[in-house]
Parts: sequence; C-alpha cells; structure tokens
Amino acid sequence: MKRFNIVTLLFIGILINSDSQMALAKNNTNQQIPFLEQLMTHSLKHDEVQNIKIENESGQQRIFSINDGFQERVLRKVVHWLNNSSRVHGITDVSLEKPSNKLTLKTVNDEVITIEPAYKCVLENNHTNCTTKDGELIISENSHKVQLKSQSLYDWLAVGWRIELNGPTKEELLEEALYTRYLYILGPSYSDFFMCPKIHIEPIDGDPRRHLIFASALSYSGHHGGYYDKLTFSVRDSNLEGLKVTNVKIKKHISQEESQKQCRNLD
Repeated sequence: MKRFNIVTLLFIGILINSDSQMALAKNNTNQQIPFLEQLMTHSLKHDEVQNIKIENESGQQRIFSINDGFQERVLRKVVHWLNNSSRVHGITDVSLEKPSNKLTLKTVNDEVITIEPAYKCVLENNHTNCTTKDGELIISENSHKVQLKSQSLYDWLAVGWRIELNGPTKEELLEEALYTRYLYILGPSYSDFFMCPKIHIEPIDGDPRRHLIFASALSYSGHHGGYYDKLTFSVRDSNLEGLKVTNVKIKKHISQEESQKQCRNLD
C-alpha cells in the first residue's frame, strides 16, 4: 500500500512539474520583444501590429487594422519603412503638443507608439517659430524618444495616408478573378495559395487569342504562422487548345522582403 502511495505521489509530482514547464514555455512564447528594441535592430514584424491611427491638426483621421486584409497592406508598408529607416544621432529635436500629423501605433502586446514629424524651433522676437525637419520623425513610447529619418514615411504621414484606397482597384479585382480561375485548375491541394495573387500575361506569337500566363501567390496560412510559402505556375490559355498548366512550383519559407514584394510594390 505504501509503495502504491509513493508511486501515486511521484506521478502527481511529474504532472505538476510538466504543467509548470508548459505554463512557463507559454509565458515565454507570449512575451514580445519591446517595440523600440525591434526598431533599433530593424526587425519589426507587421503581424505584431494591431492597428495604426493617423490624425491631423484639422481633425481628419483614419485607422488601418491588421484584421482587414486590404488594410493589412498599409501596415506592411509602414513597418517596411520603419525597418529601413536610419537613426538620427545627437540631440533629439522637439515634438509639439499638437503636431500637424500624428500616427499612433498599437501592438499586439498593447504597446502604444506615437510617430510624428520632428520640429526645429527658433526663438525670434520673443516668438517661437517651429518648422518640420524634412524626412525626420520622432518615435515615442512613454518617456522614451528616438529620432529617425525616413523620407517615404515622412511624406506618407504628411499626405499619403489620406489617399490610401479603401479597397482593391478594378485592375486588382480583375487580377484576382483571373488568378482564382487558373488556381481552380490545380486542384484543392493548392487552395491555400490565394494571398496577394499576381498575374502577368503575354500573347503567344502575337496572337491575341492565345496567351501565356505567369501566376503567383502566397499561402494564407503564413498569415498566422509567420512564414509564407510562394506558389508559381504558368498557363497556356488558347481558344483552340484550352488550358494547359506547367511549371508548378512551391517555394517554402520565403524571406520577408520577397513576401513584401509579392504583396505590394513599396516606395
């Protein structure tokens, strides 16, 4: 009986220890590297951003969310610019209480980051005149401030965000429709490859009735897993011979740069 009790206690102890290790591993997994630390190492990931909100001094504002497939491309673009920005060393210029434009970024770890133009202020005749420094931005998290240079993000924060499309263009819709038609031919095993489809069409021997199509897209599952696979294939589309698919290839775990290029041409 004593032996049975000892074995039982040992078994319970193993279970408790196992649960503790699993909980610790889960906590470690959920811990995110601080935003500013990722920024300094150019390792920000767009899928760790919940949303960004842009507003100007006139009261205009827009919000772009990771939960919207089309708006996600805006987040990709902003993160790309941040990762490719350069640090401005020395004394940080001032940020105004009411800047001309301000971007508020919220991460999945509930960090709140603000991005606004850097200002240079000069006292003249007892009056302070402040002007923005072209291409330079101040990134703030609580009391921590970092000054960066990114002409593309600076210009977008000034104007570009207001003219972002709310949905795909007619050309993009046509591209998606054609891609879906050709993807169907490949069969259900390729059904996950529908993210950021691209189509390039060339006539065969100058004949407008026959075309060679080059198609590509990313795996949607990579949206959650962090690693995208890329599908490429070619199609001969002829009114005489029908459809013929060739050169079907899947490239595993493509780089972040390649996935960004597939989804949007970044400035």
